[in-house]
Amino acid sequence: MADVNNKLGLTSDERIVSYSTGIKNSFAEIRTYDPTYGFLKVYDPMVNTQIEFLWDSGTSTWKGTGVHSGYTIDISIEELSPLTKQIDDDVPETATTVSRFPA
Repeated sequence: MADVNNKLGLTSDERIVSYSTGIKNSFAEIRTYDPTYGFLKVYDPMVNTQIEFLWDSGTSTWKGTGVHSGYTIDISIEELSPLTKQIDDDVPETATTVSRFPA
């Protein structure tokens, strides 16, 4: 069977991630990923639950929220890190207007 990308652009192998509960390691599937807010939601079919993670920029790790606050997740896909704000220095201070119609 060929690898088919889902809406996140990940193949079936890339959707499977490992997370730690602090006691044991388990596997889950990525369901939601928002790089702007640093939000990640995974689904663990073994316990039939969704677990939400937020990006902690201080430690550069994904940390669980709420009931799952002690959980961390190990993601091996480099593209799955939150976006960092970049300032474009090549933009002029004032905009220049260009007419669509020649005079």
